[in-house]
Amino acid sequence: MRLGIIVLLIAVSYRPLPARTAGEDLSTNVKLQRFEEAVAEIIAAWNLPGAAVAVVYHDEIVHMRGYGVRMVYSPVPIDEHTVFRIASLSKGFAAVLSGLLVRDGWFDWDDPVKQYLPFFELASPEYTRTVTIGNVLSQSTGLMHHAYTNLIEDGVPYQRILTELKDVPITGEPGVSYGYQNVVFALIGDIIAGTTGTSFEEMLRQRIFEPLHMTESSIGWDALMQEENRAYPHIRRHGEWIPVNDKKAFYSVPPSAGVNASLHDMVIWLRAQMGQASEIIPEDVLQTVQAPRVRSPREHERMQWPELRDTYYGYGWRMYDYAGYTMIYHSGGLQGYMSQLAFIPEEGLGIVVLMNSRRTDEIVPALFDIFLDLDHERGECAWQ
Repeated sequence: MRLGIIVLLIAVSYRPLPARTAGEDLSTNVKLQRFEEAVAEIIAAWNLPGAAVAVVYHDEIVHMRGYGVRMVYSPVPIDEHTVFRIASLSKGFAAVLSGLLVRDGWFDWDDPVKQYLPFFELASPEYTRTVTIGNVLSQSTGLMHHAYTNLIEDGVPYQRILTELKDVPITGEPGVSYGYQNVVFALIGDIIAGTTGTSFEEMLRQRIFEPLHMTESSIGWDALMQEENRAYPHIRRHGEWIPVNDKKAFYSVPPSAGVNASLHDMVIWLRAQMGQASEIIPEDVLQTVQAPRVRSPREHERMQWPELRDTYYGYGWRMYDYAGYTMIYHSGGLQGYMSQLAFIPEEGLGIVVLMNSRRTDEIVPALFDIFLDLDHERGECAWQ
């Protein structure tokens, strides 16, 4: 019976667009109205506690608003300044910061991790010597998928987990085999601290948050607890959403999942990734981190996206072939939170979705299907 309910809700929350009349050219306002209606339907279908959604189109912010409440049983609404945990969207910050430091000559993508972290040891002596910084950031170290993520969730100290990397099964060749990581990805924080003499957290503030005026962004548990306007996580229990306490898990790996941010600030970040802050994040850095490095599988939460064709991972970002368009994407999920950022560079179209629950990712394809008029065939994806 439960499966039937889920299928029904998916059918309600994601509807194919009506066929367009021959020669019809929908205006931006009409598309935006359709999108707003679709978002409202999705939120209602899942009875979500709350969300914050923004759309950038042709260099303009055309939609930015909060939905629902910061915590059920409370009337305080979510707005564009409400702070969420963005979980694995933090990886894009780590990758861009790394790109800036590579540009400054602190290290290089092809440098071996062992060169900077003598304690680094894998099951294979050869791979211990040859795994690079680029392999770490592109999720292509050759290690088993999600190695020791369970230990992070259980609160095992990060430094202790690192001593166990030598016991992780190796499932493929570095640079070729995709395996999503949180522990190993976080090594970039140690490399940044060791080379620059400044912690990852402080370097992120100096090079990204402050120059971009992301004043509602922070790193870590203490910073989140100091936010008065923050979203509280929710889980589904007995058919109802209930608030739960935030967990410190994953703040131990800040490059992987340590950033907190509001919708307002994530729109600044989105626009920067779309090339609108080149004086702070140069175009060559964006091109490097947003280039596909290793083919990745279509992971489960996006299997239902109607136009998703091929998937790759770059440096801290995913690259998708979505109906022949190149989509740059990443999501983040923790207990009670879900975040997404996606954009199509050639169309100047991007979206940020932040939620204080973890239930649906259908707002992203709803936006793209509407704004891209996906009732016609596209050609090859740009990077294929």
